[in-house]
Amino acid sequence: MRKSFTSNLIFYFILISTVYTHTASAQQTKLRLQLKWTHQFQFAGYYAAQQKNFYKDEGLEVTILEGGKSISPIQIVSSGKAEFGIYDPEILFKSPKKNPLMVVFATLQSSPYGILSKPESGIKRPSDLVGKTILSDGDQGWSIFKAIMLKEGLPVNKTKVLPRERDYEDLLTGSADAVVTYITSQPTWLRNKGLNPAIMSPLDYGVDFYGDVVFTSKAYADDSPEIVEAFNRATRLGWQYALGNKERMANYILKLPGVKERGLTKQNLLDEANELEKLILPQFVKIGHMNAGRWQNMLVIYQDLGLADKTLTLKGFLFNPTDAQNNKWYDILIFTLMAGASLFCIALLLNWELRRQVRSKTSALINENEERVKSDERLELAIEAAGLGLWEINLPDKSAHLNQRWILTQLGYDWNEGTKDLNQWDSLIHPEDKARVEKVNQEFLISQATSNTISYRVKTFEGDYRWILSFRKISARDKDGKPTNITGLHLDIDSIKRKEFELQELTKELLKKNGELEKFAYITSHNLRAPVVNLKSLTEMLAAGDLPDELAVEINNKIRQSVKQLNNTLNDLVEIVSSKAGEQITKESLNLPIELDQVMISIENQIQQSKAQVFTDFSEVEHISFPKKYLTSILLNLLTNAIKYKSPERPLIINVSTHIDKNFTILKFTDNGIGINMQKFGHKVFGLYQRFHNNIDGKGLGLYIIKSQVEAMDGKIEVESEVNKGTTFSIHFYDPHHQAIEVINNPR
Repeated sequence: MRKSFTSNLIFYFILISTVYTHTASAQQTKLRLQLKWTHQFQFAGYYAAQQKNFYKDEGLEVTILEGGKSISPIQIVSSGKAEFGIYDPEILFKSPKKNPLMVVFATLQSSPYGILSKPESGIKRPSDLVGKTILSDGDQGWSIFKAIMLKEGLPVNKTKVLPRERDYEDLLTGSADAVVTYITSQPTWLRNKGLNPAIMSPLDYGVDFYGDVVFTSKAYADDSPEIVEAFNRATRLGWQYALGNKERMANYILKLPGVKERGLTKQNLLDEANELEKLILPQFVKIGHMNAGRWQNMLVIYQDLGLADKTLTLKGFLFNPTDAQNNKWYDILIFTLMAGASLFCIALLLNWELRRQVRSKTSALINENEERVKSDERLELAIEAAGLGLWEINLPDKSAHLNQRWILTQLGYDWNEGTKDLNQWDSLIHPEDKARVEKVNQEFLISQATSNTISYRVKTFEGDYRWILSFRKISARDKDGKPTNITGLHLDIDSIKRKEFELQELTKELLKKNGELEKFAYITSHNLRAPVVNLKSLTEMLAAGDLPDELAVEINNKIRQSVKQLNNTLNDLVEIVSSKAGEQITKESLNLPIELDQVMISIENQIQQSKAQVFTDFSEVEHISFPKKYLTSILLNLLTNAIKYKSPERPLIINVSTHIDKNFTILKFTDNGIGINMQKFGHKVFGLYQRFHNNIDGKGLGLYIIKSQVEAMDGKIEVESEVNKGTTFSIHFYDPHHQAIEVINNPR
């Protein structure tokens, strides 16, 4: 009877567990995705993920809700009518405070917005928007161009912005000068209507925002990070399929409600698909990728525009998939512990029965024990294969139990298994990370949180440092509620961190290059256009014929003047391009006194005529590591400027000295010339074509070239000046290996 009771109990326990597991795995999580606009190829990736069962394979049942003009994805998600929504980067400052939102996926790596205008409107650059009437759907897209105008120093309040009722139709009716809309679809529509619009893209002016970002509520992302990550994986597969099967997706979209009724054709959708692919950049960036540095740059721009509060930060705004991965492993760990506890209960029940049936059950008990050992080995193997290191800390005695195999395979230390002093692990933490780790640990212990994560660097046996992600959870508290035990795991994320740093450096370099290209475009558009327009006008007048001789002679003289102006501008461009030549510029050890002497010899006649006196003090630093070509250019420009702008009221005195400041050698160049009004011109000193004394000849190129050369070598230049007293330039040369050699003051 007892045997039958025990067997039945075990059978029902296993049956219930099997049914529960099957139900949990078969159940699909229902989600709703709110689109930002009506059905079109802009959302093809989500349609593909739904139709090709990518969502279903991740355990998700996704309903796609069509958007429209009166539908706000932010309101829909905030009110709980949808779990996910699609919107613009403006969600950064539109997120409600009571129910904050979190972005999880960036579909477009560059903004799809542009300003379309008729060619005859003359709108080709941001300055042309001043005094014009622009149509925009609220702040969608227009805030990006406000940022561009702010960057260009243009008055935003002189541009009239009206609500946009439709897209391309508004431009055809002539109700405004230009319209802010998507450049992925609207230009094609206009061309089909016989109008080839002028397009102004924010990327052309160094402002590059994300587009079509997917968001959810922060509460939902915190409670269900694994669902968010599953949604991202399926969506990424959907976009990969959509971009690889554009015609199939176009045919599918044409069958959706309202698509054909809006006049969309298959060719319209294919044209939109090709333009979207240029913004998604699947060949260069993982679809959906987001960079915290770019979001921070967008936040600063919004704050400068007054759209975002100055106290707003990115904390809790960006979804971190690593957190989801940690929670996944934590769930596996908890499930394993629960399974082990269940097996333990079964073992106790069997043991109670086996005391009465020792002889008949001995063999079965041995087999069960062997199977349990195998299960433990499989669990240990799974943890090791995942690269996880389990650990436990006892806070009262500061002892730590660390996974010896992880310590050996990941860090190279051959520590004996067992309890360790916590200080032994703390000694491996990178010195720059210790204070941060200590602060996070202290805040964690006094907070009400039960778990947290932190990444930091630890020293390996080889002497280098590796990034790890540490996940910890409070596993026990005393009677006063204070933590006594913490358990957790370590995960090696060194390769991920290094890729992140490489991407940040690449972004920094690209932003720098974009700035240089913008300056070059400024020269080309503003300095070449005037003489070319004059030449065109004058040659047309000559071509007309029947001109009086005096007028013909005057036109020829003006043609020569325009050609001369064009030649001077081209020479300036050649000089600027030469200073930024593409050849490899290498540093070399240079002796400053010798280099200065050589430059002074080359302009000896000018120095003698100006009766200038040059005093030097290189006693603290005599040598620097810098390209010789750049140093010669810098010294020559500074000397000739000092001579050119000397005071007529006193003899010219020039002082050149050096000193050390951390990793920089600072070269100070001081003269007692006529000086510069810094309150009036301080922000323009190093600008292109900037001249501050109209009675003295000059092009305004020298200081611009000096600044470009110094910054190209990771240095910087500063200026202090006072009218009728003189000017001091401080050039910071980056040089961690200083060579201080004593030099006697040598007045020349």
